[in-house]
Amino acid sequence: MVGSLLLKQVRSRPNLERAWRVVEDNSRFSGSETIRLEVDIFREKYSTNIRTISDQLREGRYKFQPARGVPIAKAGNKKSSDFRPLVVASVGSRIVQRSILDVLTSIDDLKPYFQNSNSFGGIKKAKGQHLAAVPAAIREVLSAIGDGATHVVCADISGFFTKISKSAVVSIIEKVVTDREFIDLLNLAIKVELSNMAELRERADRFPIYDIGVAQGSSLSPLLGNIILSDFDKKMNEGDCRCIRYIDDFIILAPTKKAAAARMRIASAHLAALEMSLSKEKTHVEPRSILDGFDFLGIELKNGLIRPSNKAQKRIIKSIEDSFKESSSAFKARRGGAELHKSQSLLGTLRRVDGVIQGWGKHCSFCNDEAAFATLDAAISNMLRRYIGIYSAEI
Repeated sequence: MVGSLLLKQVRSRPNLERAWRVVEDNSRFSGSETIRLEVDIFREKYSTNIRTISDQLREGRYKFQPARGVPIAKAGNKKSSDFRPLVVASVGSRIVQRSILDVLTSIDDLKPYFQNSNSFGGIKKAKGQHLAAVPAAIREVLSAIGDGATHVVCADISGFFTKISKSAVVSIIEKVVTDREFIDLLNLAIKVELSNMAELRERADRFPIYDIGVAQGSSLSPLLGNIILSDFDKKMNEGDCRCIRYIDDFIILAPTKKAAAARMRIASAHLAALEMSLSKEKTHVEPRSILDGFDFLGIELKNGLIRPSNKAQKRIIKSIEDSFKESSSAFKARRGGAELHKSQSLLGTLRRVDGVIQGWGKHCSFCNDEAAFATLDAAISNMLRRYIGIYSAEI
C-alpha cells in the first residue's frame, strides 16, 4: 500500500464532502436538539469548514476535539447505574471518522475481515445488491428455514461495544494496512477523550476511555465490531448450522434442538476468549422450535406472518410522539419570547418525522402483516392530526 495514497483519500475534498452529507443526513434522525444545532451551524459555512479540515489533515495539524459522554438510560430500566455510554463527537470529528471509514472499507485485502454472507450490520449495500441490513438478514433467516432448520436460538452479546479491544482490532487491520501514518490517524480517530469527565463522575469509567471499548455513536465502531468477530462468523457457520449476525445480535438456525444447543456452547466459548459474554436478558435460555415463533432484530416471525415486534412498534410510536411533543412545547414557549429553532418548526419537525417513517418503512419493507401496519398508520395519523391542531391554535 502506498501510505500517502490512503491519507490523500481521507483528506480529499470529495471524500470529506461525501462524509459531511452522511453526517448531515443522520442528524435528521437525531433526538438531540444539540446535535441538530451543531450540524446547522456547521452547514452555514460547510464549504469553508471542509476546506479547513482538509488543510489541517494535509499539514498534520488536525486535532480530534474531546467528545461528550452521554449516559442513555436503557429502556425499561430505572437504575441510574444501568445505561448505554453514548459518545457524541464534534461534527468535524464525525466527518473525519466517516472519511476514514470510507477509505478502510474500500481496501480490498481488508474486506474479508468484515464482509461475509452471514454478517449484515454496518455493511454497505454493494452495487447490484437489492437488499441490505435487516431485510437482507431476515431473508437469510427465511432461507435457512427453507433449507430445513427446525430450531432457533436468538442471542445478544452483552455490552458488545464496551468489550472490544481497540488495540486488538488495529492489530488485525495492520496485517493488511502497513501505512504507519494512516494507522496513527485511525488510532486517534477511535481514541475517546471526554470533555465532561467531571460531570459524569463515577460513571466516566463506563465510557471507553481506555483500550477496552469503542465509542457507541462513532461510524467506525460497527466496522471494528465486524472485524473482531470475523473468526466468530467463520466458526459459527461450519457444519450443519447457520449463524446470522447483525453487529451484536445473532441467531442460530439448526436442524435439531441438540445441534442448536451445541452451537451455542461454541459461541459462548469463542466470545469468552474475547472476554465477552451473552446477555442473559436477551438470549434464549434454550433452543426453541421455529413453529413456536421468534423475534430477531425487532421482527417477529410466526405462523407465516412477518411483522415488526411489539417492542419495535412501541419504539417508533414513542419516537414520533416525542418529536411532536418537543415541537409543540417550543410553539407554546414562543409565546413568552423564546426563539423557535427551525428544527422545532412545523416543517423541521415534519421532515424529521418523515425521515423516521421512511427509514422504518425500508427497514420493514419485507413484512407481510397488513393489519399491523394499518394499526400503526392509524396511530401515526391521530398523532399528526393532534400536532397540526396544536400548531393551528398557536398560529
